[in-house]
Amino acid sequence: MSQLYKLSPSDFAYLWEDCKHCYYQKVKFGITYSSPFPAMFGRINKLLQTSIMGMNLQDVHPDLPSGIITVQEGFMKSKQIPGTNTYLSGRFDILTKLDDGTHAIIDFKITSPDEEKILKKYSSQLHAYKFALENPLEGEPIKISKMGAVSINPDEMKLVNGKVVFTATPTWYPIEENMDNFYNLIHEISTVLSGPLPPTADTCNLCIYRKSFEPKAKIVDDIPF
Repeated sequence: MSQLYKLSPSDFAYLWEDCKHCYYQKVKFGITYSSPFPAMFGRINKLLQTSIMGMNLQDVHPDLPSGIITVQEGFMKSKQIPGTNTYLSGRFDILTKLDDGTHAIIDFKITSPDEEKILKKYSSQLHAYKFALENPLEGEPIKISKMGAVSINPDEMKLVNGKVVFTATPTWYPIEENMDNFYNLIHEISTVLSGPLPPTADTCNLCIYRKSFEPKAKIVDDIPF
């Protein structure tokens, strides 16, 4: 049986897009790649998720479907993706059971409300969550009927009674289902992982850093004395 490779949905948006060389190194050899985001973003995201647990999605944004937010930072692991040597494993932000019995998978992004960037960057990540939840390695499948991202970007910050308080207006970006595009991406990743190590990327800071430690060619003097 050929080796199965674990794919993290959170790597699709940046690592895979930015550098196939570093992505290959991480998935196949466990050479980890540090996130480009400060840890504080994760802290803010977790505080936000905790504050809305048990609420209706429509309290977050009126354009969201009605349903109670039930799971925070859930773990998921999928079956093998058909036609590939890969499976999905990772954590999602929140899972919401909608009024019709299906579920919505929503990711919160601490970022500027740039619709084109958000839809392009995070569509594959949300589709990965959908596949994993609908095709779990263990447990019952969960039908995902709604996907999307909510961007949080501070509108105002001020000092109130010795505490810094910031306000932000959530912006909702629904992501339309397109599993064909998702499967094409996974097949491309599987093909890359089955081949030789891709070349380094000239625009990848990590590749540039690694190159700076490569031994330089030794200059040999032709004079024999």
